[in-house]
Amino acid sequence: MQHNISITDQSQNASNLPWPHSGILRRMRTYTSEMYPFIPRIISATLLFSGFTSMLSVIHGTPFSFFSLITVVGTASVFLLLFILRLMDELKDKEIDRRLFRLRPLPSGKVFESDIRFSIMLSVIIYSTLHVLHGVALFTAMVVLVYAFAMFRFFFIPRILKRSLLLTLATHNPIIPLLLGHLTSLHLFEDHLFADIDVPSVALLILQFWAMSFSWEIARKIRSKDDENEYVTYSRLLGQTGAVFLAATAQTLTLAIGAYFYVSLELTSAYLGIIIIGYLAMMFTYTRFLKYPSRETSQLRPKAEVYIISVLTASILASAL
Repeated sequence: MQHNISITDQSQNASNLPWPHSGILRRMRTYTSEMYPFIPRIISATLLFSGFTSMLSVIHGTPFSFFSLITVVGTASVFLLLFILRLMDELKDKEIDRRLFRLRPLPSGKVFESDIRFSIMLSVIIYSTLHVLHGVALFTAMVVLVYAFAMFRFFFIPRILKRSLLLTLATHNPIIPLLLGHLTSLHLFEDHLFADIDVPSVALLILQFWAMSFSWEIARKIRSKDDENEYVTYSRLLGQTGAVFLAATAQTLTLAIGAYFYVSLELTSAYLGIIIIGYLAMMFTYTRFLKYPSRETSQLRPKAEVYIISVLTASILASAL
């Protein structure tokens, strides 16, 4: 009698088991260490919230406190929402991952589908409870969550989206400005600024942060021709030059808005200098890739993340200097 069961079969069978079943904490620890390491993600969530709200403080002329309850709530909002989206992507991409990325936690059986679903439920409960207890910006928090679940449940006509990466980008990427809108609400409620909100400047700030997030999304799916496979990338759809141009345009917009804030808000030269250095480093990376396309030079995602860190660092310093 044959008793051989494939790893995929184990994962599929386990996903149908009711929770709890032994080892979920161990499996999710394995999952997060590979796909969503908590310490770096908490740091990045803190940087994003602090950088964004620092600029909101500068725009409205209010002091920014790095160590406050609102920072904890805002950072947790970013961390939990991005974790929920990461988990949802695991379920959305499980079929293509089984074909192309078999060593990832879900297709390899290191984590079960039921583990992912339970973790989504638990994260939603923590996210919702945090905002209910804090009592501020609950409406915008729920708007972001509902949009995330609309993406998860419907994926906005999945049969069509599977054939169009650009349409998927258009329907999914708006979660970022929605999240930034929620962080804006947290800040405005905390400082009682709704009556005095500078709408044009806040809209520009959201656009600036959205643009750098958009560029990261494009950059992480750019490959050299030799590395292309069944997985759909922007370099496959738009060509290497077209994909790089799209990402670089978004980063140029980020820089341009930063330059506008430098002048209009009378920021220090350190703010503009840090953003310019990050931008020039990114443009050098793109130029090297287009001139010498290879697996090594096509690693654009880490460089795009460094550019984001430069913008966030400059934004935090803007309120401190």
